[in-house]
Amino acid sequence: MQLSVQQAGRLRLLIKHHREAETMFTRSLVEQRAAALTEPVESVEWRRAVARLRRQARMEAAEMRPTRWPSLDVLLERALEERLQLPDTAGPWLPLSASERTRLSLSGRWPACLSGCERGTAERAFTLDEDLVLALRTAAWRISEPVLAELEAKNLVGPQRDMSEEARAERERLAAKLYPSSRIAREAIENHWPVLQDEEPADSPSAGKI
Repeated sequence: MQLSVQQAGRLRLLIKHHREAETMFTRSLVEQRAAALTEPVESVEWRRAVARLRRQARMEAAEMRPTRWPSLDVLLERALEERLQLPDTAGPWLPLSASERTRLSLSGRWPACLSGCERGTAERAFTLDEDLVLALRTAAWRISEPVLAELEAKNLVGPQRDMSEEARAERERLAAKLYPSSRIAREAIENHWPVLQDEEPADSPSAGKI
């Protein structure tokens, strides 16, 4: 996904926050339980007991991770699912044909629409549910299909070093109407990001955004 630089930075900080929060949770759990140990502090028995407490705390944190500190993959899936329920992307859409899937994979055939990326983009890889990816790509293609047809009719696709300024301006104008998968993902991240436990309350002005 081509995210805005700001979004990529915030996602990186979010994962750092999740790791730190999980570490603090585990440490606090061990400290609380270690206070109840009857073995002499710093003895061999005490160290073994503390080691068992650490293992148990890490196991409990791992069980809580999917709901309390989920991965970016999980969070993006939730945001995309909500974004794809909105009327402009929900469809119903005709399934992609084999030739359309091939065209989707061709480099340079889809001029980038970088709305909200005035400061540049950052490519980030996500592992998402296969059906969700297909729904995302189908919506992106069907919404953009008329514009893509116009771009191809005007020969404004693919690398063209000798393209005139007028042609470049026309390509940029049409590209702004496209809705590639990354643009939908950027909107999902910006407007439909899940609010998690230990994070902002639901009535916060920036809740649901990242």
